[in-house]
Amino acid sequence: MSHSFSAAPSATLSRVGRAVLVTLAAAAALPALAQPVAPPDAGQVLRELRPPIDVPPRGSATLTVPADTDTSADIGQRFLVRQIRVDGVRELNAAEVHALVAPLEGTQASLGALRQGAQRITQFYRQHGYIVARAFVPAQQVADGVVTITVLESELTAFSFDNRSQVRTDVLAGFVEAQGLVGKPIVADAMDRTLLLLSDLPGVGNVSGNLKPGARVGTSDLVVEAEPGKRVDGDLSLDNHGNRYTGQNRANARVTFNSLTGIGDRLDLRGTASDQDLLSGRIAYDLPLGRNGLRGGVALSTTRYELGREFANLDASGTANTASAYASWPLLRGLNQNVWLAGSVEARNLRDRVGLTSSQTDKKARVGTLEAYGDLADALGGGGYSTWRVAATAGRLDIDTPAAAAFDAAGPRAAGGYSKLQLGASRLQALPAGFTFAVQASGQMARKNLDSSEKFVVGGAYGVRAYPQGEGVGDDGWLLNLELRHDVVPGVQAMVFYDAGGARFSHDPYAAGRNHQTLRGYGVGLQGQWKDFYARTSIAWREGDAPLTAPDRRPRLWLAGGWRF
Repeated sequence: MSHSFSAAPSATLSRVGRAVLVTLAAAAALPALAQPVAPPDAGQVLRELRPPIDVPPRGSATLTVPADTDTSADIGQRFLVRQIRVDGVRELNAAEVHALVAPLEGTQASLGALRQGAQRITQFYRQHGYIVARAFVPAQQVADGVVTITVLESELTAFSFDNRSQVRTDVLAGFVEAQGLVGKPIVADAMDRTLLLLSDLPGVGNVSGNLKPGARVGTSDLVVEAEPGKRVDGDLSLDNHGNRYTGQNRANARVTFNSLTGIGDRLDLRGTASDQDLLSGRIAYDLPLGRNGLRGGVALSTTRYELGREFANLDASGTANTASAYASWPLLRGLNQNVWLAGSVEARNLRDRVGLTSSQTDKKARVGTLEAYGDLADALGGGGYSTWRVAATAGRLDIDTPAAAAFDAAGPRAAGGYSKLQLGASRLQALPAGFTFAVQASGQMARKNLDSSEKFVVGGAYGVRAYPQGEGVGDDGWLLNLELRHDVVPGVQAMVFYDAGGARFSHDPYAAGRNHQTLRGYGVGLQGQWKDFYARTSIAWREGDAPLTAPDRRPRLWLAGGWRF
């Protein structure tokens, strides 16, 4: 068979040939497998180091309100009530409020019955979030059967702090002032948001708010108690969640310095090292932007790897360096429901070297992501907790090495602009007899073939656990995890699970052969925590005979453990 190329310079052909040689050498290095494989590169290594989910730390807050003491019964002398006038209603619909006591009009009613009517109005306000509003029957002379019920919607007139946290009091006060609470009726949602925004600040522990009677009738003052948060916290862990060729056994460290300057800022340091010459480090700094929960930050990371095992003869290594800026803002912040909006931009510089062929590939990507994510706690079916996430990513990939650029142009055509959409949701549901059921689903849809740093991964410790990290990689993919858990002893849970997922290797196929892979597996596991120590383990078996891209054990055992401080 002959091939012809129109006006193709021989230098370009030799560069393409060198890229093909790398692929052939990689294939020859492996035992016979049903699915072709390419050696991991800097983009894949970078992708595998990203945590499965990375949400902002959240604090907790409580609000205490004065207790109601009016428990009037329907007793006392009765008199004719022709009309009831409800004064002081400004925040709710006056007609709806009056309807709560309208049945008393035209009847013989006692003072106790009128007070019960006022309590119904009070409860109506509480149901709409006005947690200290109160309706009462004031002392009055009843003329012509006209009775007045007064509503005190109770506005906030002042606030003060008992601050023992790492964040300065003037910063905390600025957050309260920014919410515009003073001079307005007290509403539960607004109060909860304010206290939670304070507790979300690094360096602040639990936050409690106490409402006390103000200087005038119908007003309240807020006293905020802010407990100290940790000045330094972190996590040291060991796991075997790494890639076969860059080191499965890993040591991980994270150290966070909270409120270094007293404003609720944060310095975060992370590192990972494997038993196969993988080293990665990241430094990030973020701080409040304004006083309404918006945070912004910058981060730098660097990663170095060397390929081992079957790819050791390639003498392959590489680096991935990134710089990013990011921001997040709580659109909705409440005790039981939250919604965040976030965005980031990132510059990636990726370099891969293959000593066997004396070749080097340099790539750079400029990426932007917009996302929304949230959670919801509810009492459905005994209680549950749900999360969701939607993220849209757009970027541009430039391949600076002519040989690699020519190889890409002749095949995957990943260079240039690209975009993808990621979706995710989870549910943790309480069941009878101490069981809980957990389900998690995620997926990715691309508009073209993607670089390795943007692909979706199905196999691994956070995917289909019967398969190794890096198995089932594609431009488009989906993943489903099901778990049934039960407490064995306090602090220790046993589980059985089933995982399934699929990947479409190339959004736009460019080579002959299969273009998709479906993985399924099941297994058992244990997870537990004792004081500040935690551990997780699972063992999983493959269901079916999906072709593999790497040698692997059957069954597959995952281990992880660490210490939080």
